[in-house]
Amino acid sequence: MESDSEATSCVETIADVVTENSHGGMYQVVMLAISLSILQIGFGFVTPVFPVYITELGMGGIELGVLAASFALTRIILAGPLGGLSDRIGRKRVLVFSLLGFAFANVIYAFAQDAIVMIAARALEGAVSAGFFPAANAFVSDMTTPKNRGTAMGYLSTGNMVGFVVGPVVGGVLAEYLGIRLPFIIAALASLLTMLLLYLLIQEPIKKATEDGRRHPKISFKEVLSRAYVAYGALGVAMFANMFAIGVLEVAFMLDAVARFGIGPLEIGGFFGVIGIFMIIGNIVFGKLSDIKGRKWLIVLGAIIGTISMLMFAAATDTNAFYLAGAVLSLGMSMRGPAIQAMIADLTNPKAYGSVMGLFGAISNSAYVVSPTMSGYLFDLNGNAISSLFIAGGVSLAGGFVAAVALPGDGSSLTEIKTEAVSDTIEVQ
Repeated sequence: MESDSEATSCVETIADVVTENSHGGMYQVVMLAISLSILQIGFGFVTPVFPVYITELGMGGIELGVLAASFALTRIILAGPLGGLSDRIGRKRVLVFSLLGFAFANVIYAFAQDAIVMIAARALEGAVSAGFFPAANAFVSDMTTPKNRGTAMGYLSTGNMVGFVVGPVVGGVLAEYLGIRLPFIIAALASLLTMLLLYLLIQEPIKKATEDGRRHPKISFKEVLSRAYVAYGALGVAMFANMFAIGVLEVAFMLDAVARFGIGPLEIGGFFGVIGIFMIIGNIVFGKLSDIKGRKWLIVLGAIIGTISMLMFAAATDTNAFYLAGAVLSLGMSMRGPAIQAMIADLTNPKAYGSVMGLFGAISNSAYVVSPTMSGYLFDLNGNAISSLFIAGGVSLAGGFVAAVALPGDGSSLTEIKTEAVSDTIEVQ
């Protein structure tokens, strides 16, 4: 009887939280998305700079791969703990302190003179982002319901992509005409501006106390995952596959394109700008579509389109062809991304959003450890990116197959899992 009473209390608490947050929930999501777009503009400034910067420092493909992997490795280690920290101390605190770390890392980049310092700064950047992105996704989950969660995740991804479009383009121009170190200083200033906006505009989601007086009843992480372990596993594979291609593009294909097409920071910035523009549109459209039509088949179709884009990159013979491949890739990623994030939140007890988002952040970034390191090594070995692109296409296709077979449909089976997630109030042992 005590367990039933506790479960009922939890369900009522969650309903109260949704009701109190609903009026301003989407507004808060939009404010977070705007703040994220400013951060990502600063983050994107440096994207077209890295391939040129590491060349000037005497680094090759494997070093660039280690640079990218160091970022992802610290995110893997810290995403879960920092996501759980946001469950305990609040989303806003974690977001603010993470942004301060971003600014500090970019200052280190600006004055780096060798590969070791660059890798250390990149590792620091990964560590602080391990707190920011799980907390941001958990914040959106707190402020939404399954009926509008895909739309909200689309808004958050759109804020991310606005920065992804503007940042590389502006960074490419700055690097072309003002040097390759200035973008890092501007990125640090953008991080500080984002921190100020978050502090002023974002309110911590309301958390009600339960009947026995506890404000933050703990949930067994193992029990949360066991409620839908097959679905969580399939979503983990889908997320890994979605991220895998980015590491290949940022390392092997960018080096390949510099060698074959003679492109510089301006063209690289334009390439990522094309991807970002298509993803801005796609995240909004497909995020909303996932609320209306369901998540599963958008994830599957996005994986197939991602595979096609990798084959297009492999066959590219000029800049127009790889720009077109980038547009196709962005279409597939915008189908998968918001739908994956929304389904994770659909399946998860609200008290464990931060921890679960942190776990999936670690999965995503494990792809960003494997693919840059692998593709950098294969580029040094073969002198091109073809083998890496074929591997990335195979990984994407495998992710789509697993999603098609193992993810629950968007009908009664998913509803049953959602109900169990909300009702789960098991204490951490």
